[in-house]
Amino acid sequence: MKTAELYAPGRKGADAVSWLLDDYPRLVKEIRDLRRRVSQLDQEGAELDSILEELRQIANRINQL
Repeated sequence: MKTAELYAPGRKGADAVSWLLDDYPRLVKEIRDLRRRVSQLDQEGAELDSILEELRQIANRINQL
């Protein structure tokens, strides 16, 4: 119960546990959304790295001319 009280501000005992259990699905959804967003950011970063490498190669070709 003490741990539940830490996560449920202003609530004590069984009320804190109940609030935590009620809030759990929302928390799980937020974590899933965050994981999905991090994965998307990783993919976008990889795409940008690929484009940057292509631009470097183009710049090197221009310098060689």
